[in-house]
Amino acid sequence: MIRREAAVLVTRRAPAGRLRTASLEVPTLALCVAVIAASTAWSGDAAQVAGGDYSREYEPAMSALLNGHLGAFFATLPIDGAGGSVLLRAPFAGLGRLLGGDQLLSFRLGALACLLALGALGLWLAGDMRRRGIPLARRAGLVALFAAAPALLEAVSLGHPEEPLGAALCVAAVLLAACDRPLLAGALLGAAVINKPWGVLAVGPVLLCAPSRARRILAPASAIVGAWLLSCALVAPARLLSSIHGAGSGAFVAHPQDLWWPLAHMQGLYPVPPAILTAHARELAVALALAAAVALAARALRSRTPPTTQACLALLAFGFALRCLLEPSAHGYYQLPLLVALAAWEVRARRSVAVSLAATFLLTLDFGRLNEAATALPSYLLYLSVLLPICALLIASMLGAGPRRAASASSPLTRARAAGP
Repeated sequence: MIRREAAVLVTRRAPAGRLRTASLEVPTLALCVAVIAASTAWSGDAAQVAGGDYSREYEPAMSALLNGHLGAFFATLPIDGAGGSVLLRAPFAGLGRLLGGDQLLSFRLGALACLLALGALGLWLAGDMRRRGIPLARRAGLVALFAAAPALLEAVSLGHPEEPLGAALCVAAVLLAACDRPLLAGALLGAAVINKPWGVLAVGPVLLCAPSRARRILAPASAIVGAWLLSCALVAPARLLSSIHGAGSGAFVAHPQDLWWPLAHMQGLYPVPPAILTAHARELAVALALAAAVALAARALRSRTPPTTQACLALLAFGFALRCLLEPSAHGYYQLPLLVALAAWEVRARRSVAVSLAATFLLTLDFGRLNEAATALPSYLLYLSVLLPICALLIASMLGAGPRRAASASSPLTRARAAGP
């Protein structure tokens, strides 16, 4: 009798212990994310705003906006099409001005907001993983990838914190569409598109994730993108055209981390890709991603079942993989959206982040140590050995999508939404 009572007591106490662990896990992980994000944002020095991409392409528009000169803001938008990222970061950069800081503080606070957005997405996914019974070590691995991937440090140090922000917006838009929150999903989708042009790669996955809510998704997304383009066209039409076409008109240096490396040729001191790739490789990546989305939609129509959340995340990650593979002048931080989307897919498809963490390690090695080697062949082969199997894995996941029984349907996030008033 005593043993039975003890067993009952043990069984009753276990849930309380798990609740205490869960209650400690959330603030602990959140604190780690905040500390790492602040450390990353403050990792650079004055050179971040005195030289490099940020000072040339972003700082003039940011300064004009914070000073209230809207005409100068639109006239100095970055030519890589990422002018919307300046607008999205402006409230946080403006806080630096209110605190009496200089351009460096404004940049750091804007970068911090971008890093915290990605970290918050990692915490959201980790919470869903916990409710689905995925072990703590895997949850911690996911949060670590979203908060401390080496590509994050490179993105900030080179003046491109909009890269993690765009990754967070795209993945969150897909997940919110799966959770039956079409208006919020559409708002994030619109923000992703104006943040940087490659945000269009998320349009297909978001719409396919909630085809019956497509109009409610497109309404806020179209309003945001339309308002941004209309404002640019009215105030500085020449700069708008320059920002639309400028991404393919700059100076490109070929790197071994892309599919086209064998076609590169020396021009002066640096290898450069063929002119046709410089002009059209990025459009090719978008076209292939669109073709994959159309194929997935056609398959869903034939089977009369909408694609699963898992398939839509695979489609998003596949689009980002195409962007990386076909980019004529790749950088390490370009891989960040791929790694984020890959991890979100892997959590749903495999209840793990092993592939994503392994890819992060190998790509960091490739863009770091091997990139400094005397010959580019090892770097090129390693890059293909990482990206091509990932593409094959994602294609298999899209082809294997069955009826909507994906994790979104069994996820506590979706069940809570469905049970609401």
